[in-house]
Amino acid sequence: MTIDRFRRILLVSVALYFIGSAVVAQAQDAELPFTPTLTAGGTNLVNDDVFANADGSYTLLGHQQGGNSGGLVWDLSWNLTLNQDPSIGGSLTLRNLTTTTRNFNLQFSLPILPAFSSSVFGGSLDARITDTNNDGTARMAPLAVSPSIYRGMIDSTTVLSLFAADLQCFGAGCSGGGIESAGLPGLTLQGPGASNSITTWLNFSLTAGDSVTFLTNFVVEPPAPVPLPAALPMLLAGLGGFFSLRRRRAA
Repeated sequence: MTIDRFRRILLVSVALYFIGSAVVAQAQDAELPFTPTLTAGGTNLVNDDVFANADGSYTLLGHQQGGNSGGLVWDLSWNLTLNQDPSIGGSLTLRNLTTTTRNFNLQFSLPILPAFSSSVFGGSLDARITDTNNDGTARMAPLAVSPSIYRGMIDSTTVLSLFAADLQCFGAGCSGGGIESAGLPGLTLQGPGASNSITTWLNFSLTAGDSVTFLTNFVVEPPAPVPLPAALPMLLAGLGGFFSLRRRRAA
């Protein structure tokens, strides 16, 4: 299977997952029954719109700029769907507004309810950089403190790391992309229990004036209960009847 074909299949799978679970909005400007932590560096993100979905999830839309006393550093827009199942997924687009390569740290943390003692999980990251300032090159790379751009965390433990390679393109207005996933389709990775939260964490550097768009996904669930063999209840009922009959005869 070629990389492009795998990319298309995975993108369709992720899109269908969120279309099936959270596209039909019931109410705009809904009140969140939980408090997610959405940050860009040390800046808390403020959602422009919140939609309550039919399956109990919430879709958060927003656009925000931030920086320091020297001026604006980043421009970020997001479309995230959160569910206390729990799962975090959606798209984010960030542009480096400065004239130098900068480091960025995006964190999205979701409190879970109820807690569970073990888990199965999976996640993916699709990233595409664009030479937005048309200087002929764009590059995104993981930071030294975090060897992968994407981290999926259960409580405070990193259970999934994706995208440890650089992503770059050459030519005015160029773009380039890549995708990595683990535990998908379905949820096939075994993980620890979850008592507090799950988190998606993106750490990366991005060249001056350029932008990156992420399609990110992290899903954690308790393992499905192991079903009893179909004949076992009948066997137990038969044994119960047999011993009941023996007791009556003995009496």
